[in-house]
Amino acid sequence: MEFKELTVDELSQGYVWDESAGAYICIFCGERFEEGLIHSSHGRMLTAERAVKEHITDAHGGVFDGLTSLDKQIHGLSDSQRDILEGMYMEKDNKTLATELGISVATVRTHKFNIQRMKREAKILLALLEQIENPDVVNERKRLDPKSDGGQEPFAYQDNEFEINRLHPFFTQFNLK
Repeated sequence: MEFKELTVDELSQGYVWDESAGAYICIFCGERFEEGLIHSSHGRMLTAERAVKEHITDAHGGVFDGLTSLDKQIHGLSDSQRDILEGMYMEKDNKTLATELGISVATVRTHKFNIQRMKREAKILLALLEQIENPDVVNERKRLDPKSDGGQEPFAYQDNEFEINRLHPFFTQFNLK
């Protein structure tokens, strides 16, 4: 299992369901928790899913710590960005963060602004990649694309409509060529 193959949901929960093995697998260390077996944790008997969740908390400090402790090449965060995110995770205010990190409050605000910008950019990138990689979206796009059937434009009459301005009266006052 490679991180690049995991979905955002799988990364957020810290484990994946392996249908073929019938087990939940920790994404950080690969430990398996087989469904149908009773797992023990802290003197209690747990289901496999509950056991993997407790394992992530006990062994990796939770999903947030597990993700931030990954190699910089995997998460792509600078040390400053990681420190700011950790402060945000701990619900520290800007002044406390600034004091702890030895930077100004304005710098903390700038880091937070940049993190929000990165979040927006990441969402857009994910949406763009969905348009490229999701077979259902690709097939729908091809089905709706008028040029996908051999380069013929099935709605050629529309060009004529524009040429002679037979559109709604509002549009007739404009030269659309």
